[in-house]
Amino acid sequence: MTTATRPYVMTLKAATESAGKISLGNGKMPGSTFATDAFACKVGDKLAKVKGSVCNGCYARKIQKLRPSVNQGWSNNQRLAVNLIASAPDKWVAAMVFQVEKAALKSGQPFHRWFDSGDLDSVDMLAAICKVAAATPSIWHWLPTRESGIVKEYRKSGGSIPRNLRIRLSATMLNDKPVKAAKLLGVSTSTVHTKGQPFVDWQCPAPDQGGNCGDCRHCWLSDKNVSYRKH
Repeated sequence: MTTATRPYVMTLKAATESAGKISLGNGKMPGSTFATDAFACKVGDKLAKVKGSVCNGCYARKIQKLRPSVNQGWSNNQRLAVNLIASAPDKWVAAMVFQVEKAALKSGQPFHRWFDSGDLDSVDMLAAICKVAAATPSIWHWLPTRESGIVKEYRKSGGSIPRNLRIRLSATMLNDKPVKAAKLLGVSTSTVHTKGQPFVDWQCPAPDQGGNCGDCRHCWLSDKNVSYRKH
């Protein structure tokens, strides 16, 4: 862990109340996750209104509408993360490092997913997440995003990406090709295909194994495109 993340001595309660809550509740994948408000997505909010886009009929938004407790939790994560990153980014980083490490120890799974709901809010948020990954080198991080502009701005400003953080720029439309800009930015890609349609590189096996990752860890470990079958 870098010295920048060590000045804060905290409890789990203090970490979650100040920065947002890392969860072990997603039983479909290994390790921990961090979810934010799907209605706060920038690109995703526009795509949700576009028929044939990967965000049209967003499952996370449906869950938020149906489950008030989930909506409150994800909205709270959004508010806390945005506010603390703006005012004290090193404190947010420290709180996330504390929680990610604790979750990996508890689950025995050195894997963390950013945004099983929601997406990047700013360049500062991406910079903070990169610091969390750099401070937890034994844990693999996966960050799917449609905010290619944020990634581009971060890289243009000289921002680096830790080797244990797999950023995947997501295609915006169903059956679309991988985002071309990803290679120039030094990140990976993901796509969504409908049943029976061709896909690029690796097809996520989850639909054929009860919606679960099983033994697959491509999203975290592979630099190849991962294609998800629409369900």
